[in-house]
Amino acid sequence: MSRPSTCCTTRGRTWRRLVLALIAALLLAIGFFIPHAGSWLVVEDPFTHAEVAVVLSGLPTSRAFAARDLYQHGLVESIWVIPEPANKIEGEMVNDDVRTELVQHGLVEASPEPWAQRVLLAMGIPKENIVVLPKPAQGTINEARWVREAFTGRLPKRLVIITSKSASRRARYIFRQVFQRDGVEVLSYPTPYDLFEAHRWWAQPRHALTVVTEYEKLLINVLTLSIGAVRR
Repeated sequence: MSRPSTCCTTRGRTWRRLVLALIAALLLAIGFFIPHAGSWLVVEDPFTHAEVAVVLSGLPTSRAFAARDLYQHGLVESIWVIPEPANKIEGEMVNDDVRTELVQHGLVEASPEPWAQRVLLAMGIPKENIVVLPKPAQGTINEARWVREAFTGRLPKRLVIITSKSASRRARYIFRQVFQRDGVEVLSYPTPYDLFEAHRWWAQPRHALTVVTEYEKLLINVLTLSIGAVRR
């Protein structure tokens, strides 16, 4: 029986060392990135003026406050509101029977204006400077597509999207993909009223879950938009 040649043995050791070095480098990169995983999700673009600010659905109160600030400082001309689903009560989705009973007891209005719109009006934003989309949209991709359709060809030069801190990078990516052929500059303004702690996201289970969920959504959205682009 012949023994393995010295050349083959040396080559095998070289490959093992290379693999171990790559694994070590990968672990170091992951270890470096994990503490910054929350901060990477948050992106805010500086700007001095934009025609439209779009309040994405999800957390209408804190996002409406951010839109109010931009308007009062003269940074945006109008505010677009994507309404919450009619059956979303206090942040919880309920069925039709529950909503009907809440209306009967006077706890919920039968046909209220979107909460974000009511906040903006109460804060002194002129009604003519508020645009409410006709109905809710499922998911950020559909929100971006509906906003684009709502412009009916009269696209702005600059658009600011207002969302939560953790969703800001993902939302900006989606809107930029949807508007990429239109010459519209899409900017992100995460609401400063969001309590998400990006620098210590691991310290609270709620924030840790937010980070994990957000990366899952980002991956799904990237794949969805990529598949759609290939099909076109």
